Amino acid sequence: MAGRRGRAAGATIAAAVLFGAISGCGTTEQISTAPTASAPTATIPASTVLAEKAAVAQLQAWLADPQAGTLTYNTVQVSPTVNVMTILTGPFDPTSGQAALTGSIEMLGSSSTTQPSTALELDQKVYTTIPTSLQTGDLVGKLWESTSVRTTWATDAAYSGWWQTLNQVGSVRADGVTSLAGTTADLYSENLDLSTLKNIPKALLDSDAIKKAGTTKVEVDLYTAMGSGTLIRVTYKFGLPVQIDAAATAKSSAGYEVDMTGFTDASATPAPTASPMPTAPDATTVAKDAGDADLAALLPF
Repeated sequence: MAGRRGRAAGATIAAAVLFGAISGCGTTEQISTAPTASAPTATIPASTVLAEKAAVAQLQAWLADPQAGTLTYNTVQVSPTVNVMTILTGPFDPTSGQAALTGSIEMLGSSSTTQPSTALELDQKVYTTIPTSLQTGDLVGKLWESTSVRTTWATDAAYSGWWQTLNQVGSVRADGVTSLAGTTADLYSENLDLSTLKNIPKALLDSDAIKKAGTTKVEVDLYTAMGSGTLIRVTYKFGLPVQIDAAATAKSSAGYEVDMTGFTDASATPAPTASPMPTAPDATTVAKDAGDADLAALLPF
């Protein structure tokens, strides 16, 4: 993304109803019709309500001025013969729409193999490495594949469908305390349905990632530092749990998770050292075939 993205101000609440039935035995037994006292409704402490609102405010502030940090992309793809899990992580810069991710692709079938992988985002494209074993035939000398990041964006949009999704987080629930990279953090979550949100591009709803996951329901998790309440991680995920031994269901054969963390404040004094951003691969080493469309569809900026 060239230049700072436009901003937009901006839940789906799931409810459950418990059904019960009382039946009597015989014809002479009397059943009491006296009213029974209902269980008292749990009251959420005022401090928790304030903390939940503060977490949403932290997210909105970050979306209005997104800071650079570390992005991690996880996915698992399940087929009848093999499970494939990809984990890529590295620095990303929302302002420029750039990222440099490295990691691995693990395959579990009759045997297990792991191969390194790299992905670069810049100039509205994602470049992904072609495994050495596949650099044959027309791919001899080709090291990269590429695909457009904006294929799942609305036409002429200033931001992605995932930015729109995060911008509509408005009613998180406190999910307790968790450990995050050695730091104790408060966790807040909300479940959203992309198909009911505003301004979600049809191209995203029709993407292969959504189809393989078999759902438009997404969980958004916000992690804030205990005490200060500062936002330290944002996660969105949907589909199967991202683990190598995941099992497909009748509706889902894939799971996805994107984490953003380690945010840096560019206005801080002294200024933080910026992570090096990628340069485009030599065009002669880029294959004409389309690259990783799922990764492109999941990137937030």
